[in-house]
Amino acid sequence: MTQIQKFLSELNENELAYFAKFKLHTYMPKTQLEIKKHLSKKGINNLKIEELISTNKIKPVQNGKEQCPRCFTDKLNIQKVELTNFGNHTIIENNIEFYDSLNGEPKYKSQIICNVCGFWVNDPNGQKPNSFVEKTTNYLKAILRGVIKNI
Repeated sequence: MTQIQKFLSELNENELAYFAKFKLHTYMPKTQLEIKKHLSKKGINNLKIEELISTNKIKPVQNGKEQCPRCFTDKLNIQKVELTNFGNHTIIENNIEFYDSLNGEPKYKSQIICNVCGFWVNDPNGQKPNSFVEKTTNYLKAILRGVIKNI
């Protein structure tokens, strides 16, 4: 059993739907074919994927356990990463973290990414890849700021 087959066998039907919708395209073509075969064995097609996502049976749990806000799974990749981007926090937090880093004491935060749908739950360094829409929106905002500044 390959690593991807093992991972897919641990997912329930709803998690498989989120995985197929949001992460399938991130795999190499050969692995995508393997995933699609697994989905077809489970009877999951594009219509079923949309149906499962729209009527998600996995509900948020209030037991303090970390969950993905998109698919509500608890299958998360949690890593402690050294804080390198101090611009994502309040001014007070930035100053404390910045001065701690000057003393040679690196500050660590949790980076949390959903293994099922790829949602970045917590991104302390702002490394999440931007979508085409976000890039375009940011570009247009920059142009508008330049135009308004020159008026």
